Amino acid sequence: MADALADAKQRLKSAIDRNAQRIFEPIAADPWVVSSLLQKSIRRGETEIAQRAALTFFKLKGSAIWRRLMVIAFEDVGIGSVDALMMTVAASSDTAWRRTCGTADRVAVHLASVLAEAPKDRSADFLVGAKDHPALATFARTMATASLEDRLSAVSNKLLALPHRAIAARFTSGLESRGQVSRDKDSLDVLLKTFRELGAPEDLVVATGLAATRTREPITAMVPLIWLAAKVSREVRVCDCPVPPMESAGNVPLYALDEHTRLGREAIWRFACENNRVRTGLESFVPASQRRRAANVAAFYADAAPVARRLLWEQSSRLETFGIDRDLLHAGVVPEGIAPLLEAVRSNLDHLNALRAQVLSRSRAVQATGPARRKAVP
Repeated sequence: MADALADAKQRLKSAIDRNAQRIFEPIAADPWVVSSLLQKSIRRGETEIAQRAALTFFKLKGSAIWRRLMVIAFEDVGIGSVDALMMTVAASSDTAWRRTCGTADRVAVHLASVLAEAPKDRSADFLVGAKDHPALATFARTMATASLEDRLSAVSNKLLALPHRAIAARFTSGLESRGQVSRDKDSLDVLLKTFRELGAPEDLVVATGLAATRTREPITAMVPLIWLAAKVSREVRVCDCPVPPMESAGNVPLYALDEHTRLGREAIWRFACENNRVRTGLESFVPASQRRRAANVAAFYADAAPVARRLLWEQSSRLETFGIDRDLLHAGVVPEGIAPLLEAVRSNLDHLNALRAQVLSRSRAVQATGPARRKAVP
């Protein structure tokens, strides 16, 4: 298994040795904002911000950076750059090898730049939740109770649509829920063997197995399946795509304040309540009990999900539409409300960013006065 990634390690080490180590200023933000910033800056190809975020994350969370980078590689880069994905897994899964490259933070910062500069394919993220799409609910229930043989048959069936095969792969992987043990303890190995038999490259399969074992994230099992689908695509090309303008407050890009951060959730909900167009959209298309969730998802797709360099292949745009629809439908948005709600949020990002800046500023003020207040208490 280690030999399969030896070339990736050598290429990475050569690149690290060639590049002079730069001094980066850490980012003044809490660990959740830094973690979010690391992923979103990689999506946008903002290399220096990604490097600063990686350094800050390492200082705050230590070895947790390696799991984080592997998840980002599979979720956001995927088949966009299998080489970048393999280098990330090779470095992140081998402590002894990292020591040969100098300090651990140097390796983490370099990997952040590799991922930021790589073309992106987010199809794995669009497919990993396919079971939650209302149109596939019956098939998902069937796969949830199917035998291992029937699941593998569905994974291998090229006549099935890719979301169906993704559902079968997810249930087969044994990674369905973190902390739960699959009823078929060898199911991940069997799934990886199936990918090999279907023609997936050995080094990609090995990297997938390592990442799946170490992260326990089902998204890892999607990438070999996507590679198999894309290899028969009539056209594959990299496209430079526009992303929303970056707005910052206190040197923190505000797109980092998304639904995965406490400050982001606060700002998004204020935005949903205060912006007339967004509030009207939520009231028109979403049940009251689900409006907070719907606002979070719509804001995510407005400025947290976009990528700057994207791999386009035959099914990539269709899978993006599928994934966005799935998430918003799952959040309670009626089908006819998806497009207008997204447009309402995208057209009012300046308002959302103003609120993000406010909550970030207030949070910093509280942090700054906190120690003084505690000293004043007798």
